[in-house]
Amino acid sequence: MGQSRESVKILLFSTFREKYGVKELVVECNGTIENLITNATKILGKHFLDEIYDKNLRKVKEELIFTINGRDIRDLKEKVKINDGDVIAIFPPSGGG
Repeated sequence: MGQSRESVKILLFSTFREKYGVKELVVECNGTIENLITNATKILGKHFLDEIYDKNLRKVKEELIFTINGRDIRDLKEKVKINDGDVIAIFPPSGGG
């Protein structure tokens, strides 16, 4: 038996939905955010990775709203683990002014 893979739904909102032409996609994930985004990038293209993930800091860009089952990952103090059936929502930075 190989390593277990989780099936996770990603919901895109606002300008992300327009830019990538999908409102949701399902990807496999080994439980880490980095793997989730890497697998989504295989579907959506390299631009997605650059827009969502800070490769130097190895985390989701701070200006985004990134939730797992409705909980903002910035509020999760423990190490984030993505489980089978989780729903990830990604919102672009909100405009200010």
